[in-house]
Amino acid sequence: MTDTPAHIYAAQRAIIATKTPAERFQMVFDMIEYSRMVVTNSIKAQQPDISPIDLKVAVFRRFYKHDFSATALNEIEKAMRAREEK
Repeated sequence: MTDTPAHIYAAQRAIIATKTPAERFQMVFDMIEYSRMVVTNSIKAQQPDISPIDLKVAVFRRFYKHDFSATALNEIEKAMRAREEK
């Protein structure tokens, strides 16, 4: 299911097809960076005084909560915090 009309989707694909592989890679990188910024700002808005490590953990959990089990998430968080203490 899509909310984009077929002719618009085709136009988008045509525009992207004119890009070099490097430009397409940069587009993907920019989208990932933008989504990380949106998530980070969302968490900061909810918790303005969040510490840097708590923010890193919260961002990680937001992105990967469906990719890892609760046990694995807790182990990764533990490793992130241990690394931060060094």
